[in-house]
Amino acid sequence: MTHFLRVLTSGAMFGVLSVHALEDIALLTIGRFAPLPTPAMYAVGLGLSWLIFGLLLTKILPHKH
Repeated sequence: MTHFLRVLTSGAMFGVLSVHALEDIALLTIGRFAPLPTPAMYAVGLGLSWLIFGLLLTKILPHKH
């Protein structure tokens, strides 16, 4: 249980939560100014999530040369 609580309060978890919150804000903004059908917004959300988390993991994971 202690390990689980440490994971929930870790810096990585707060990073994931903050990125997810920024994604939600971006999607709400897109939805407000460019109303799209639900499947299109779902596709935009997946693409945005894939891009942002890819960038985040690129910064976090070690590079092998």
